[in-house]
Amino acid sequence: MDATKPWVRGAALGATAGVVYVVCALAVALFPEGTLAFFNTWAHGVDLTLVKRPAAKPLTAGEWSFGLVSIVVAGYLAGALYGWLRNLFGTWK
Repeated sequence: MDATKPWVRGAALGATAGVVYVVCALAVALFPEGTLAFFNTWAHGVDLTLVKRPAAKPLTAGEWSFGLVSIVVAGYLAGALYGWLRNLFGTWK
């Protein structure tokens, strides 16, 4: 197995997570009820409508930005860990 550069895997996963975050935010902004219904099907019986943010308290730009940055960083770290472990496990015979 060829070695991989962990930081490249991390950057790819971080960028992917950021794109998914932005697309999800747009879906929630444009189709709030439909997006909630869609993700409710993924929650294995958990009713996500119970944790929905009240309309009187909209998401601030700061909260949105922090969410974007934190998911990109978490994605980068997870991808870099994956790349490092892939290299480690690839050396096992």
